[in-house]
Amino acid sequence: MNQSKKILISGASIAGPALAFWLSRYGDKVTLIERSKTFRTGGQNVDIEGLGHEVVRMMGLEEKIEAKNTREKGVEFLSGSGKPIARLPKGAAGSLTSSYEILRGDLARVLYDETRDDCDYRLGTSITGLSQRDDGVSVTFNDGSSETFDLVVSAEGVGSSTRQLVMEDDIRFRYLGVYACYFRIPRRPEDKDWAQIYHGKGGSFMLLRPVHDGDTTVLVTFRRKQFDTSDVDGVAQRKMLRDALQGAGGPADRILANLDHDPDFYLGPMSQVISSTWSKGRFVLTGDAAWCPSAYTGQGTPLALIGAYILAGELKKQSTHTAAFASYDRLMRPFIASGRTVRPSLIRLLHPKTRLGIGVLRIVEKALSSAFAQFVFRRFGGGDDEASPNGLTLPKYERP
Repeated sequence: MNQSKKILISGASIAGPALAFWLSRYGDKVTLIERSKTFRTGGQNVDIEGLGHEVVRMMGLEEKIEAKNTREKGVEFLSGSGKPIARLPKGAAGSLTSSYEILRGDLARVLYDETRDDCDYRLGTSITGLSQRDDGVSVTFNDGSSETFDLVVSAEGVGSSTRQLVMEDDIRFRYLGVYACYFRIPRRPEDKDWAQIYHGKGGSFMLLRPVHDGDTTVLVTFRRKQFDTSDVDGVAQRKMLRDALQGAGGPADRILANLDHDPDFYLGPMSQVISSTWSKGRFVLTGDAAWCPSAYTGQGTPLALIGAYILAGELKKQSTHTAAFASYDRLMRPFIASGRTVRPSLIRLLHPKTRLGIGVLRIVEKALSSAFAQFVFRRFGGGDDEASPNGLTLPKYERP
């Protein structure tokens, strides 16, 4: 598609600005909208590894992302009394800590800074209506205004409201049986530059990670049999978290004492997005709105970067948007399949409810950190820095 297009992207987290980066360099006129009235800086650590790292290199952003690195050294597993019982340093097999550890908000800011001069960003803006024609898409915004675009992209995430307007019948969700909550709490003098994992009583999982601005990020996941669509009120969410961590031990009391520290508080179900198609007419999905693998895979950010690269590349390469969307779908499916490895049964194993189950899991964690286990994983299982899992490689496009 050599002709410049007027393209609307909805969602300014990772996938949206990454797509805007490539499209603007290919000469397209990009408008990027975000429902939030302010630029969101919160969120958990995200990993950039493998082919996602390769995309970052092609974008020329390695140094800027490295400057925002949280400097996390690795992960510690805590005993029932809250003392470290095992460690996996950065680079170890099974470690949560990758070479590029950066907060979601910091990565979004890097991408925003790289695209804001070339794209039209509109905060506090969302889509309320969308009508497709042969020659374009008429979009109505929340302020009542309307505008026509050649193409519309939803990069809004797992709960995309725009996706519901166009492709509701093409999407289903695989609920993984747990809710996740993340926010920040104040850092204490005794806090280390290591992530810490604690398995709480009743089936809760707590992960505390260092950041570079004096705070500590918290991720709590807990088992819940059903996904309740009414669980959206902030007061109800905090009560749900209190109930889940009541008597859980370890850092639970500290977490509960600081629930109001961070205004960017999130709690919601962990689900995978399963889609039969990622496009309809002139409308297309990318990032978690299209294929959310869940945070447990650690593949959300790499897949968002890869998807943005491939979608923009195919729009540039193919003669029509229809052909571009079809090839984008075909090329991305193997990457999604390689990243969607977490099943509800595995999630349950990571959230044991009994004292015996927690004890067994801690034994496994100790074993994983042993020199012998690390040798076996390195020798036969590949490492976290493996550049091309399952033999996948990125397609090559004409450099913008």
